[in-house]
Amino acid sequence: MKGLTTALLGLCFCMSVHAGPQQQLTVDDIVELTRYNQAGADGEPSLRGMSITTRTPKGGVDDLSQRYIRSVVDDEGRTHHQVLLQVRYVGGWRFYRSARLLLEIDDLPFNAEERRFSRCTSAFLNCDHREVVTAEITRMQLEEALGRGLDVRFETKKPGEDTLVHFPAAYIKAYLIKLDGKEAVKPHGFAMASNG
Repeated sequence: MKGLTTALLGLCFCMSVHAGPQQQLTVDDIVELTRYNQAGADGEPSLRGMSITTRTPKGGVDDLSQRYIRSVVDDEGRTHHQVLLQVRYVGGWRFYRSARLLLEIDDLPFNAEERRFSRCTSAFLNCDHREVVTAEITRMQLEEALGRGLDVRFETKKPGEDTLVHFPAAYIKAYLIKLDGKEAVKPHGFAMASNG
C-alpha cells in the first residue's frame, strides 16, 4: 500500500510540474516520500528519492519512464549520489550509453544497470524494451541545483531517442534535507540516526 501511495504521489507530482495550475507537492511532502531502504546482502541502508513517472506518447504505445535520485555506499565506505532512470519502450533497442548535465560538456560517470525485454506480445518479437541506467553526480552538483533544479541528458546510440530528465528545485531541496537532517547519512558510513 505504501508503494502504491508513493507511486501515485510521484505521478501527481510529475503531472503537476508539467500541467501548471494544479496542486503541487510541497518540499515537506517530498521529504516524507524520500526514504531509506535496506539494500544489498549486507543490509546497508540507501537513501532513495521520490520516484517521478513520465508517459511520453510515441504513436500507438507510450514510453514510460521513472527517475529518482539515490545515495549508496560502496564497499570502501564512500557515498555515491546517482540519478537512476528506468525506461520502458517499444521500437528497437536504444542502448543508453552516456549521461551529462544539460549545460555541461563532460560526461558523468555512467552505468547501464539492466537491459532486457519486459513483455512480448507476438511471435515477431513485438516486445517492450526495458533499460535501467545510472549517472553519478557529486554533492556539489546537488547543491548547485538547489535554485534551478537538476537536468540530466541520458544519451542513446539510437539517434533522436535521448532522454532529458528534470528534478525540480523542490525535489533537490527535499532530498538534501533528508540526506542531512534527522535520520541522515553519517560521516562515517551509512548508519541511520535514531528516531528519538
